[in-house]
Amino acid sequence: MLVPALVGLEVREAHELAFTARVVAVAADPAEPLPVSGVVIAQLPGAGSRVAPAHPVTIAVEPRGRGGGGGPIAPLRPGPTDPAGTT
Repeated sequence: MLVPALVGLEVREAHELAFTARVVAVAADPAEPLPVSGVVIAQLPGAGSRVAPAHPVTIAVEPRGRGGGGGPIAPLRPGPTDPAGTT
């Protein structure tokens, strides 16, 4: 089986895609359940890895409402567009 790319997906979508790919998305810490909502920020093994059917794919999830301060995702001003540093 090929491990699908789960990073960037909502938890629900990641579980559905993993199921379709015949692998199992699991939390890094089995004592902690995965959040019900949030975005997958890391996975192991990585996308494109070959594994046996039902192999666990460990995912890390950034839960909704617990971000890094709520700042902008993209820079407010675009960076230089050419190597000289001019726009």
